[in-house]
Amino acid sequence: MWSNLILLHSNDLIVKPLDDNSLELWQTCQRSIAFSDNRIFPISESERFYKGYEVFRGYEAYRFLLEVVSGLRSKLFGESEIQAQFRDRFREEKLTDSTFSLSLLRLRDQILEHTKQIRSKYLTGIGRQTYGSIADSYLQNQKSVTLLGTGKLATSVLPYLVTKGRNVNLVGRDHTRMSELQKEFPITTYHWEDYKPGEEAIVIASSFLPFNWESMIESSSFILDFREMTSNNHHYKNYTPLSKILIDLKETDEQIQSVKMDLQYFLTELTREREEEQIHIMNGWEDLLV
Repeated sequence: MWSNLILLHSNDLIVKPLDDNSLELWQTCQRSIAFSDNRIFPISESERFYKGYEVFRGYEAYRFLLEVVSGLRSKLFGESEIQAQFRDRFREEKLTDSTFSLSLLRLRDQILEHTKQIRSKYLTGIGRQTYGSIADSYLQNQKSVTLLGTGKLATSVLPYLVTKGRNVNLVGRDHTRMSELQKEFPITTYHWEDYKPGEEAIVIASSFLPFNWESMIESSSFILDFREMTSNNHHYKNYTPLSKILIDLKETDEQIQSVKMDLQYFLTELTREREEEQIHIMNGWEDLLV
């Protein structure tokens, strides 16, 4: 069904995201992806890159997207937050009013169904698969925690922090989002400029810190840093960067490698099934209007 699918992907920060009515964009903290159809956004078969994006076509694009949404291409193998981000981005009210977008709803549903199969069959019980569960495991002995950020990562970690009677402060810039989260969770919220950290544990789930925060959190009892790009913070006491988290997770590597081998066969089978559908629907997205 997806022989005409075009997927553009980049792991790099895109300063000027693609701006084209023929594209639907999806951005996470790790990647940027644009979707289209070859009949309304034609790219030569010889082109492997387009404006800094890697180009995937047809069923290769479908398989790549399935691997991304299943967490198989995440730095934390098998993490589940990416699935929720994909589902949230492609809710009906977030799509443009076009026939192409309606086709994306079918792509969304099929990807989520196959992701569910992959997770239930291969990823159950493989280590700590969410950033929230990782944060909880590192903060076992912490009674007071301050979470920096209100984005996707922060909101996926927050439910784990409020367990076990912890006192949780949420610090950010988006007053509306903080108000929404305060209604949902037993937390106290502060704007960046109104909060002065003390000796509590700090969880950094924001891509940046205000200019004075690097020095302000030096007295914290524990710092868990989920930022991918960090400076040399060895002067912090009890500091755990994302790189250290990923090293600690290598305890499950042997199991993961075995699962990866099985997954390759399963992914090939799922992709083959999609290709066989093309026999019955020769034009791919049959209701796409150019």
